[in-house]
Amino acid sequence: MTSSGTPRPATASVPTRRGNVLLWWSLLGLLTQAVGYAVADRMQDAGWVTPLFPSTVLWCTVPYLLAARWLYQGSYLPPLEQGGFLLVVTTVAFLLAPLGFALLQEPYSRGAVLLAYVLALAWLLCGHGLWGRRRTMHLAYLDAGTPLALRQMLRPQEQRDGQLDLVCWTDGLPPPAQRMAVDGVVIDRLADEDLQRLQWISELKLQRVPLYSTEAAAEMLSGRKITGSLGEQNLWQLASHPAYDIAKRMLDVGLTLATLPLWVPLCLGTGLAVKLDSPGPMLYSQARMGRHGRTFRIWKLRSMRHQPADRAAQFARQQDDRVTRVGRFIRRTRLDELPQLWNVLLGDMSLIGPRPEQVQFAQDFAAAMPAYPYRHLVRPGLTGWAQVQQGYADSAEQTAIKLSYDLYYVAHYSMALDLLIGYKTVRTVLTGFGAR
Repeated sequence: MTSSGTPRPATASVPTRRGNVLLWWSLLGLLTQAVGYAVADRMQDAGWVTPLFPSTVLWCTVPYLLAARWLYQGSYLPPLEQGGFLLVVTTVAFLLAPLGFALLQEPYSRGAVLLAYVLALAWLLCGHGLWGRRRTMHLAYLDAGTPLALRQMLRPQEQRDGQLDLVCWTDGLPPPAQRMAVDGVVIDRLADEDLQRLQWISELKLQRVPLYSTEAAAEMLSGRKITGSLGEQNLWQLASHPAYDIAKRMLDVGLTLATLPLWVPLCLGTGLAVKLDSPGPMLYSQARMGRHGRTFRIWKLRSMRHQPADRAAQFARQQDDRVTRVGRFIRRTRLDELPQLWNVLLGDMSLIGPRPEQVQFAQDFAAAMPAYPYRHLVRPGLTGWAQVQQGYADSAEQTAIKLSYDLYYVAHYSMALDLLIGYKTVRTVLTGFGAR
């Protein structure tokens, strides 16, 4: 974090401004689709393509607008996530185009879909290079303890501090023109509210300078909901998305059934390897806490030596000596999680959501961290925001960080965030990040 000059005026929050820029850039991007249609029409006149080609390019305006909507929904994401998010939502939107044509029983041109996708991706990446790539957030602060408080909240993500440029206003407000040249002002909600400070805050509000708590600023940078914040009490309302709940449940069941011929044989083959590698059952079952605090039994392929079922719950450790040879491989590749697709079909779990915790741990964490039960507002998942960002938590301290990611997911529960998690999960499986 540094103290430096100021770039440009701001009258709305950083996510709001980012969303507005995304919206206008996406609307301008419709011109790329028009250019694509003009090119396709010329190609048809030259006899290079059939009339199906330009009509398909025209229809590809729909996946483009879908990608633009998802990008707008994800404008709150941390700056470091924006590039990967743009790539995945654009790709997924255009991959859905053939499905749309199939449902409508309309013929289409694959080459035309590819052309529209390349044009859309090029335009959106160009915009990301102009307004999103390595964008530094310029914030002022009124309270001397703000820089230290932000550093503590961002731990263990100190490397992300480069995304923030802090300007000191503890000695008083600068001239009005300079006040508008920052992205906002960070306010310590626990600082003493003397009369002079309250007058400064009032002036900033009247000038429409965005004000952030230290927790809100840390959340924008880290992608974590900082526990203890005032907004924490509103998570009950923020988690209510009945329409998306229904759509997500339909997607969970549809994708699980569609991939049934793939994961069932893979599960049986992996289970056979588990049986041949060490004595004991193929499957491992354990009580976990699910949505609304209900208990259910989770199923996994056994990756550890068989032990009595009455052993006390404990964290898995790095290089855990209880893990078998096959177990290390299936944990790294996440093949041990395959039987949980049965839990998805039963409705106990979703494909994406906070990982279900052991009942004993969940009760202990809830007693120590009042915000912990909020993660049970949504269905637990095979993968989640905490898993792709942090990996496995093997201590109470790491569990607190994991909780902050889970609460961020609950607060921003949406298709946009689920798409990003899905993309990062594939990357995680390929790299083995977070395995124990």
